Amino acid sequence: MKSAIIFHKWIYFFKKRLEDTKLPQPKFYLNVSLATCLALTPGLLGLGAEPVLAKPSVKQSVSSTDKHEKLRVVVELVGAPAIEQAKKKGKKFNELTKTEKDGAQKLVKAEQKKAKAAISKKGVKAVTLEEFTTVFNGFSTMLTATDVKKVEALPEVASVHVVNEYERPEVKPDMVTSNGMVQSQQTWGDYGFTGEGTIVAVIDTGVDADHRDFRLTDDSKAELSQTEVETAVSTFGMPGAYINEKVPYAYNYYDENDDIRDDSPGASMHGMHVSGTVAANGDEAAGGLKGVAPEAQVLGLKVFSNDPNYASTYGDIYIKAIDDAIKLGADVINMSLGSTAGFVDADSPEQQAVQRAVDNGVFMSISAGNSAYFGNGYDLPYADNPDTGVVGAPSVSSASTSVASLENDQIQLDAFSVKSGDATDKIGWKKQDGPAFTQGNYDLVYVGDGQPSQYVGKDVKGKIVLAVRDGSYFYSNIQQTAEANGAAGVIVRGAVGHGDYVSMALANPKIPMASLSIKDGNTLQQRLLAGEQMTIGFAGDRLSVTNGAAGQLSNFTSWGMTPNLDFKPEISAPGGQIFSTLNDNQYGLMSGTSMAAPHVAGGAALVLERVDRDFNLTGTARVTMAKNLLINTSKAVTDIGPLNKQLQQNLPYTPRRGGAGLMQLHAAVSTPAIAYEKKTKEAKVALKELNRSKATFTLVVENLSDKAVSYNVSSSLQTDLAIEQTAGLVQNAMEAQALENAKVTVNGKKVSTVKVKPNAKVELKVALDVSKAKVLNPKTLDGLVPAKDVFENGYFVDGFVRLTDVNGPEGNPSLVVPFVGFEGDWGKAPIFDASIYEDGSFYEVSGMVDQTGNYLGSNLDESVSADAIAFSPDKDGSKDVAVPVFSLLRNAKDVKYRIVDEAGNVVRTLFQDEELRKNYFDGGANTPYYYSAAYTWDGQLNGKPAPAGKYFYEIEGSIDYMKKQAQTLRFPVKVDYTDPTFTTKWQGESLAVQAKDEFSGIHSVEYFLNGKSVAKQADGKAYTFTGVSDADQVSVRVVDHAGNSMTKTVAYSTDADKPGVFVNAPLALTPYATSVVPVAGTIQDASAIQSFQVDGVDVPLTWDDAKKEHIFDTTRTFADGVHKLRFVAEDAAGNVANFQRAIFVDTTPAVIELGKLPKKIGKKQTSVDVAVTVKDNFDEVKLVVNGDLKFSQALKAPYEMRSFAKTQTVTLPVTSGENTFTFEATDLAGNVTTKTITLVK
Repeated sequence: MKSAIIFHKWIYFFKKRLEDTKLPQPKFYLNVSLATCLALTPGLLGLGAEPVLAKPSVKQSVSSTDKHEKLRVVVELVGAPAIEQAKKKGKKFNELTKTEKDGAQKLVKAEQKKAKAAISKKGVKAVTLEEFTTVFNGFSTMLTATDVKKVEALPEVASVHVVNEYERPEVKPDMVTSNGMVQSQQTWGDYGFTGEGTIVAVIDTGVDADHRDFRLTDDSKAELSQTEVETAVSTFGMPGAYINEKVPYAYNYYDENDDIRDDSPGASMHGMHVSGTVAANGDEAAGGLKGVAPEAQVLGLKVFSNDPNYASTYGDIYIKAIDDAIKLGADVINMSLGSTAGFVDADSPEQQAVQRAVDNGVFMSISAGNSAYFGNGYDLPYADNPDTGVVGAPSVSSASTSVASLENDQIQLDAFSVKSGDATDKIGWKKQDGPAFTQGNYDLVYVGDGQPSQYVGKDVKGKIVLAVRDGSYFYSNIQQTAEANGAAGVIVRGAVGHGDYVSMALANPKIPMASLSIKDGNTLQQRLLAGEQMTIGFAGDRLSVTNGAAGQLSNFTSWGMTPNLDFKPEISAPGGQIFSTLNDNQYGLMSGTSMAAPHVAGGAALVLERVDRDFNLTGTARVTMAKNLLINTSKAVTDIGPLNKQLQQNLPYTPRRGGAGLMQLHAAVSTPAIAYEKKTKEAKVALKELNRSKATFTLVVENLSDKAVSYNVSSSLQTDLAIEQTAGLVQNAMEAQALENAKVTVNGKKVSTVKVKPNAKVELKVALDVSKAKVLNPKTLDGLVPAKDVFENGYFVDGFVRLTDVNGPEGNPSLVVPFVGFEGDWGKAPIFDASIYEDGSFYEVSGMVDQTGNYLGSNLDESVSADAIAFSPDKDGSKDVAVPVFSLLRNAKDVKYRIVDEAGNVVRTLFQDEELRKNYFDGGANTPYYYSAAYTWDGQLNGKPAPAGKYFYEIEGSIDYMKKQAQTLRFPVKVDYTDPTFTTKWQGESLAVQAKDEFSGIHSVEYFLNGKSVAKQADGKAYTFTGVSDADQVSVRVVDHAGNSMTKTVAYSTDADKPGVFVNAPLALTPYATSVVPVAGTIQDASAIQSFQVDGVDVPLTWDDAKKEHIFDTTRTFADGVHKLRFVAEDAAGNVANFQRAIFVDTTPAVIELGKLPKKIGKKQTSVDVAVTVKDNFDEVKLVVNGDLKFSQALKAPYEMRSFAKTQTVTLPVTSGENTFTFEATDLAGNVTTKTITLVK
């Protein structure tokens, strides 16, 4: 039996879990959840701080939405967008002539005008929010669900899409070392590729174009001039404006104004940090920073509002930003945003925009997301659930480059000096929301955990306080208490569980706040407690410290694959502990794949310089070449998880986590060759499902140079490491292990050498066979067992084909092609988590709840039983509805919610969702369940209350792959309207209850003394009322599992005798010829009669004081038949008399049918034979002719109403003249039927 957790306790858990650290709060949507978040992680994840975590996202089903609710939608028209004209000509859109651009735009706008007119003609008011003409043909507006259907029906309209919503970062923040990690400086120096002449659009929260590091070294070399921007703005009616040479165009697309900075209260400055990572061009000698492509121009496309109370944007807004970026000739677009566990949906407006941008030669760098893997922060996934990927949309788009995060080698921090006596030290710190520390020296005062009591007797005015978070006193409380006591600022050592340099959730601080590492905080605490007098000084210093997680993929970076087994992410870049630009010439740390993507965006700008110089490619070919160069030359990163450190396998991180590896720009711009899969022409291979444990693919090695190249070819195979931590429970450790006994051959050999002539191509045929693959025994991590025995629902086959120059490290850069396949049936693993009513549940939350959030089927001891899931939809406030709570282990499409009867027939469909994302949890930022009022079954069928009985609440969904068979989650549900019954009996001071419920079963028996509950039990075993007397009021309430209840008051009594019930009428086994039957008699008892019922109907009693007895005199109406009247009398002492009396009701007379009578009787004839048929509803009948008994049949046991029909020949004596005969049939109740005939002789 599982424990029955009260469902609303989960909601409390998530609220408390998130309110203390700076994480987005979960939202509980009733109809749909379209919330998403930017791919940002606050703080220092490698050092234990917690990431900003994405929320669940659902693709809204218009058909199931409230028809009056306004939806933000994109109306897609049938005509092609203007960018298709450029694609046909093999040009970027901005390279078209003005006439060509004007013509393409004019055509699209004419189509939109026509469509809007058609919409208006339908009586639909559709105010245009955004228009898209270049990368997408359509516009966004607000429509009701009813209007959506009208608009979709128009011939001009291709589709109507509900817009996705994306949330703004809610936290504040080293390029210094990350540039070296990706070979930026080496690329600048050796090749002169600095981003000059390239344009990178940053779609984000905004940019401070006046930052000192946002400049070009030579303004005359700007690709996009003021004149060109002003011309584009005029030609296309673009809303933004020219800013300066570094940021030639910017606009606030959300607020629709020119306020392009992210500077609202509590702003994250996320976009400024990202922009600096791409293209900052500061004077490093003077403390400035350089981004990856320092000479690139940046388009500042702000898509988030400066409204501090509105933290979201919409897909149509960033589509508009992409549209304008294309018009301005962007080479690269960076999108450090996304929604976790995204679907690959080529028809969605966002993913269409990404695809068309790439088709136009624009490189799309998009962050993979920060949600790690399924169940992160809750538990390791079970090994039987291989679908652990949570990579976000829109990076799942096939055309994007999805970027994973690697930890930076060093962490750049602000630093303050600590002076005690003659000794001075420096300590790194992280700034939080609120004012900055003013330069100067301050006394440092220790205030314990920051509670008011810690300030008693301490003078902190104008001083800095050190607080050490050890308990539940929240960071905002620490801040407010310090402010109330006049402190000049607060330095906090965060809770150990929150890690180093925690990002704190604060309450609009008025004084500066900072967080420390756990170690530094402990040191300061110990020294202050030892009595040292300390002064700390702020002078704008910085401090570089080694990142303890250096060289590792960030623990937050989202794993792939996509739900349909596409290959994402594709490449890694530094994203953990990145120091970059903030507003007002400031700098700060941020972590997340949001920080990794701009490294690749900047890197793509450098690589595109090579592509444009050497290959003269356009459109998709231009982007594919740049992408292949980046992927091919990535550097393997060794998986050094805790188990791999122990096992020393020295395996690379799975490509499902880090793609091909760490971006290496110098190698990308210097490699003379590329390698790619023949069919897709991409430097990655998504094998999807293996075919009978085997797969083959062909790689093309293309020499781009005028010299021959030679490589040694090697390959490797690996999968996930499974570990058994609890007996019988095998989990995925989310680390790699080798696939032993598996075979990989290249051109038929395990290792091969390939030589490619100048400007030539060579094909490599790669074959793999895992039919005999083995892995480590999960119980011991020693010895090998068949992989299929460990991973019962299949497993991933990860690998790399590596081409290493035959001349070793001094030769050409190595090339790598990562590949991923799945061994098994991808549709086999469960979509739905097991419920709390069974074993094997991951989250242990799926079940049925009532309107208060309490689980149906729960017992008094908090165990649960599926057989006890029941409700009573009678609107009495107790278990009136049944609502499913369910957890998705995998993304699901076409999710249907319906009611099924016992025979398996669908009797009601309640709701449908088009797309639901898995409940990935992510440290508690994503709820581990779906729960919506739209899923509620109110007990109605066809507009009427459902008949009592057994039903099933069924949820059906499918994975997004090859039309795999749908899976269902079924909960048995009983509809029960009947109250339980019970009797009571005193035994001294103990009251025993005999409760009975024929359907859903007894849930509880509760005892009350004088209105106060004194005991609640799962059964009616005797409860002893100590010292009870006749003056006390004792009552009992019995409740069944459906919420039906019965309450009785039970007077205390020592009477142990049953009531004497004397029934005078009806008499036992007496037949009645009328349907109205008298019911009369008397009841005698020493105690008061608590209740008296006949056949379950209360019967009034009259007290006869003279005879000291109760009199009852009433009637009951019955249909013909045998009836057993049950008499139940209960006295105040709980004694019960219970018996039944049988009677017969027969109001229907018998029927007499006579056969053919003679027309003439002969003179000599003395008798006539006549066939007589007698019929009746009971089989007790007698037939008399002229007083002479002809036949008789008595009622026989078992007594029941059996129909009777008998035909008998009766001989009638005749004499001359008229002979009269009277036939009489008498039935059980004495009803007489008469038929008279006259025969003449």
